[in-house]
Amino acid sequence: MTNVMDGEGLPVPVPDPYTQPYWDGTANGQLLVQRCTGCARWIWQPLPMCPRCHDVPTWQQVDGAGTVASWVVPHPPVLPALVDVAPYVVLLVELTEGIRMTGNLVDPSGKLVRAMPGQAPAGLQLEAPVSLRWRQQRGWTLPCWTLNGPDAGSSR
Repeated sequence: MTNVMDGEGLPVPVPDPYTQPYWDGTANGQLLVQRCTGCARWIWQPLPMCPRCHDVPTWQQVDGAGTVASWVVPHPPVLPALVDVAPYVVLLVELTEGIRMTGNLVDPSGKLVRAMPGQAPAGLQLEAPVSLRWRQQRGWTLPCWTLNGPDAGSSR
C-alpha cells in the first residue's frame, strides 16, 4: 500500500522549457519569479516574454513573504492519492511583489496542516501574514507557506 503522507502517489511537476529554471530554483531552496527586463513587471506564471511590453524576462529570487488572499479545504471525495491527507489547506498567497501563488499550508516544521471539518486552522484568515517553507514530495521541493504568529496554523 502506498504511504501518501510520505508523498508517494501524489502528483509531481512536469517541467517544460519555461518552468525548468523555477524548479531548478526550488531544488536549491530558492523561490524564483520572472521579472521583465524592460518594464520591471513581475510575471507569474512563467512565460517566454513579458505580456505587457514583450521584452525578455529574467529570473529573480524572492523571499516568499506575503499574505493569504484566499484558501480552500478539499474534503473527500478527492483523488485517491489525496484521501489520506485530506482535509488539507491550499492557500492563495499574495507575495509582497504583488503576484499570487498557490501552495499548501504547513506548520513551521513543514508538515501539512489538516483542517477540522467546518473549521479553519487557528489564525487562518484573509490577509494573514505568511512565510515561505519547503516541503519534499516524491523527490521534488515544493513551496508551501506557514502562518506567522505563536499559535498560527494549528488545528482547532
